Amino acid sequence: MTQPPPYGSPPPYPTSGAPQQPDPWGPQQPAPWNQPPQDQWGQPPSGQWGQPGQWGQQPPGQWGQQPPGQWGQQPQTTNGFAIASLIFGVLGGILLSVIFGFVALSQIRRRGQSGKGLAIAGISLSGAWVLVIVAVAVVGALSSGTDPDGPTLADSGDVDVQELAPGQCINGLKEGRAIGDLPAVACTEPHEAEVFAVFELPGGGFPGDQEVAKLAEDGCVERLDTHAPKVADDPSVEVYFLHPTRTSWRLGDHSVACVAMSSTGKVTGSIQD
Repeated sequence: MTQPPPYGSPPPYPTSGAPQQPDPWGPQQPAPWNQPPQDQWGQPPSGQWGQPGQWGQQPPGQWGQQPPGQWGQQPQTTNGFAIASLIFGVLGGILLSVIFGFVALSQIRRRGQSGKGLAIAGISLSGAWVLVIVAVAVVGALSSGTDPDGPTLADSGDVDVQELAPGQCINGLKEGRAIGDLPAVACTEPHEAEVFAVFELPGGGFPGDQEVAKLAEDGCVERLDTHAPKVADDPSVEVYFLHPTRTSWRLGDHSVACVAMSSTGKVTGSIQD
């Protein structure tokens, strides 16, 4: 009588004399690691590993691709210096507008920001402010040298003798003394004298007081006939001249101011009327 094998022991191999029983399911082979399990017909189960759309391929638009406009690109921002340039350009801050404008153009080129038009507009407004300021300065300079009643440059106030100009009416003129400033008044008001010409003496060394006086007198008499011919032969009109001294000559003052003075006292109006 054959004893059954102990528990946990494999069954004894058949002896060579005993017939082997065939496996009713046929020979079995181990399934490879890289192949999915197959059904009874040798095909992999549908809808598990072999079919697309589950594990074999990723559905488009979920994990394989990023939706456009969300994570792939950042929204474009406007440069802050460009905005500041435009604001200062409108308000008239010329220097700040120009500085901020050029800084903005540099940053926009490097960072790809928007606002180039704002920066250019700010710089353009600054240029317009400069043109306006220059125009106002030119108009002011031109209007300061004209007057509806004559060519008066200064209606009132003390004027340096080296800054006298034709058409100015003055008081306080005294002969034979050095003069620094003279009170100027409007020619429509009573005045003692009127400047009718200013010219320069030849350069070089100081020729002496007498020679300077002679050159100044000759030049003023000649110019009175040209600038005020109506009073050139009037005996009540005396010609005076303010010429440089030895000290002022050394400082570069070579100008002579020709003055027409009435011997009858103060007058009103211009000698050129």
